[in-house]
Amino acid sequence: MSGASAFNTGSLHDRRSIELLTIQALEAARAGDWDRVDACYSARGISLAACELDRTVAQQLLSMDEEVRAAILVAQAGISGQLADAAQVKRHLRQLRESSGQLASERVTIHREA
Repeated sequence: MSGASAFNTGSLHDRRSIELLTIQALEAARAGDWDRVDACYSARGISLAACELDRTVAQQLLSMDEEVRAAILVAQAGISGQLADAAQVKRHLRQLRESSGQLASERVTIHREA
């Protein structure tokens, strides 16, 4: 199949649109804009439903999808680390409260003014 006929059905415009949405999703993932990643993949899914991909194009999209997946895994690891740090701080604060005689049931809320 020739490069100009990358889809069995669908137009070159559809192909470019799908590729562009995938590139935008990858850029958004690298920037941590997960809402935009979701929006790009939703739009791409609608476009893909109307087309059949050539094997080469499908492999290119899958390659970019793997990069998005890698960015997601990095973000998840970062969030997990932050959650673990927050839990450790919370435990430390609880220990400080208990050692100062404040009961664990007496909650203290700190308000910060901008």
